[in-house]
Amino acid sequence: MHALAVLAQSGFAGEFLSGSDGPVKFHEFTGWLILGICALQLTLAAVLARSGTVSLWLVFGSVFLLLAEALQTGTGYGRFLRVHIPLGVVTFGAVTWQLVSVFRAKGPGAGLRT
Repeated sequence: MHALAVLAQSGFAGEFLSGSDGPVKFHEFTGWLILGICALQLTLAAVLARSGTVSLWLVFGSVFLLLAEALQTGTGYGRFLRVHIPLGVVTFGAVTWQLVSVFRAKGPGAGLRT
């Protein structure tokens, strides 16, 4: 869900940057939705790490993603695109890496173990 929301966010951003004003409201709403999803992901990762189902790396990664996405929201409202756009690319890469890592894990409960 997190990766899908971040992917949709880039589509709304592209539409907005191409000159359409309509998608900016969807971009704003999706930004807040992504923050909520990331907070939920962090909570679930902490619970699963405590039970030994996933590695602590998922928790650490989720903390940094939450911080990055909060910064994304602030730089978006501030129209500081020199940070907002590259940070969005890095965030998309990090969320995608987490998604792939969890599904590529070998064995039960091996998600993001190194």
